[in-house]
Amino acid sequence: MATNTRIYLVGSLDGSARLVRAATPHQAISHVAHSQFTVRVPTQDELVSAVSKGVTVENYKDADQAQLELGEGA
Repeated sequence: MATNTRIYLVGSLDGSARLVRAATPHQAISHVAHSQFTVRVPTQDELVSAVSKGVTVENYKDADQAQLELGEGA
């Protein structure tokens, strides 16, 4: 059975855009990201160098994950 796809417009903050045929928005943005970025585990020296330059560690947050509002006294 063939997977249904559609064309997504993937835009960047600089205003450029790419049209990507994919089954999901996640696939479309992943396709673009793979041509723009690399990812790997840093060496200890790379980690120390990045932190000393002020690079902070970011925690992944699933876009579908709802943020819970904490009331007073929580």
